[in-house]
Amino acid sequence: MGLDVIIETENLTKIYRVDGREIRAVDNLNLKVYEGDVFGYLGPNGAGKTTTILMLLGLIMPTSGGGRVCGYDIIKESKKVRSVVGYVPEKYSFYEDMSAHYNLRYFAKLNGIPEGEIDDRIKRALEIVELQDRAKSLVATFSRGMKQRLALANTLIKNPKLIFLDEPTAGLDPYATASFRELMRKLNKEFKTTIFISSHMLHEVRQLCNRIGFLNEGKLIAVDTIDEFLKKAGVRIVLEIVGGGDEVIKTIEGVNDVNRVLKKDEEIVVYAGSDVRLEIVDLVTRMGCKILTVKVEPPTLEEVFFTIYGGGGRL
Repeated sequence: MGLDVIIETENLTKIYRVDGREIRAVDNLNLKVYEGDVFGYLGPNGAGKTTTILMLLGLIMPTSGGGRVCGYDIIKESKKVRSVVGYVPEKYSFYEDMSAHYNLRYFAKLNGIPEGEIDDRIKRALEIVELQDRAKSLVATFSRGMKQRLALANTLIKNPKLIFLDEPTAGLDPYATASFRELMRKLNKEFKTTIFISSHMLHEVRQLCNRIGFLNEGKLIAVDTIDEFLKKAGVRIVLEIVGGGDEVIKTIEGVNDVNRVLKKDEEIVVYAGSDVRLEIVDLVTRMGCKILTVKVEPPTLEEVFFTIYGGGGRL
């Protein structure tokens, strides 16, 4: 039985025209996200991540193409989309001189939550984000991490099937980041919420997401599970060699299936599509060099990122 698609786009495009120039913020995006995913939408700043989210929510109109979210057309049924999904933007605001409960009640009314359900939904949302003891506290007294959790509670009041998070841990301290990460896992595992995370922070994506998509200059470059990306990235061979200098590096670069060779302190690091240790050892030994150690390691997600972006991405 196939997985249900919760987000699907077809040639989704957003073009801005500035001073006579055409800027493709999102360029013919074809993407599928499945129910139950924690999907990481990864790319450098300015890649088009936020623009994508705003189009999926129907908050800005695409130039061309379209898509569906939770079964609703993002152009014709955008209000229905927003009624069943949550969105935590990178920058959000609350009434600082009012309590957490009052803020949530105010936004619940704006979202059309029935009056008789509002207080129960607020109570449940605050319990999920572990702010129930601060319901009557002024938001001005909240830390950055607490405000982030309050923003999440604000979306949970709608009982969303899907939550969009734009750079959710930006500006959080390590403790708040870890706490928010655990909250994401809880929502996904216990409440079966699909989560779409836009981020340029690789370590966050690696720890949370089961699938990721790489975006650059508005184009979706690749989509897969993290495990598959790591498999496709091949292997990393680390050698400690005495002698040979730059000639050794040039020789290794000529080995079939070697993609890149780097010198790091006393080590030579080889990125290859397959395990070519024997070929490298044979060639280097014949050059009269002494190999002290050789080992094979799996690549990191950071190395996959730079391989995909050709070194052009900036974290």
